[in-house]
Amino acid sequence: MDLENVLRSRKTYVMRINTNVSALRAQRSMSDYSRQIENATGKISSGTRVRNASDDAASLAIGSKQKANIRSQHQAIRNANDVISQYQTAEGAMNEISAILVRLKELSLQAASGHLNDSERGMLNKEYMQMRSEMERIASSSHFNGNKLLQDKTDKTSEFQVGIHNNQNSKLEFKNSSLTMTEFNLGIVDSSIINVEEARLNLAHIDEAISRVSHRRALAGSIESRMKSTIGNLETSHLNESASHSRLMDADMAYETSEKLRNELKHNGAVSVLTQASQMSAIALKLI
Repeated sequence: MDLENVLRSRKTYVMRINTNVSALRAQRSMSDYSRQIENATGKISSGTRVRNASDDAASLAIGSKQKANIRSQHQAIRNANDVISQYQTAEGAMNEISAILVRLKELSLQAASGHLNDSERGMLNKEYMQMRSEMERIASSSHFNGNKLLQDKTDKTSEFQVGIHNNQNSKLEFKNSSLTMTEFNLGIVDSSIINVEEARLNLAHIDEAISRVSHRRALAGSIESRMKSTIGNLETSHLNESASHSRLMDADMAYETSEKLRNELKHNGAVSVLTQASQMSAIALKLI
């Protein structure tokens, strides 16, 4: 074997003790695998695929906006449910007033009959007047969160926020006075059944009052139905946006677990290589 071949052969099997390149490469691999293991562990522990902007900047920007929309939609649903509760309270009070009007008509019919005398009509009139007073009391005492429901005589309009934006499509407006209910606007103020004439005159007025109460009850019911449709639409939007947000931001637990196990195996292999590379210097020293 000539000298050149001998030198080439020796160069192939050079062993260095000052700089252990093999150990440095193993350390670099260990660092990479450790970082990947930490990343997968963080995603598994938090359940979130995008923990910071460096993971996926675009998904983080979209996901943050969607999260705000999802939280806002949930609050809008609660707002709409509160509106339903308000008008259910009003409708319940109107139901009692309607029942009182039916009783007032019964008393008027009874008093209009010629087989009774004025003394007996006077006794019926006592109940009639008490029922009138109770009807007015129910109307004046019907409140929701401090707001009068049946005797708001102002010309104010209530705006209910049932959307997530500041526009007309996100608001519903209702005039407070549309449900106002008093003896005066029902047309039975100063009515009585003290005699036959009064009793017979009351029949037409009470029929008109029942019709007006029914109209207001229908209005309250229509508002409740509208709110239920609004809630249904909000719940659908909430579901779809939540699903989209999950696809962007939530971690795939099966994938991240497999990635963690794969990198742990690679890390263990790098540790083994590093151990062997560290022993090469000692082997080289034995040759001296």
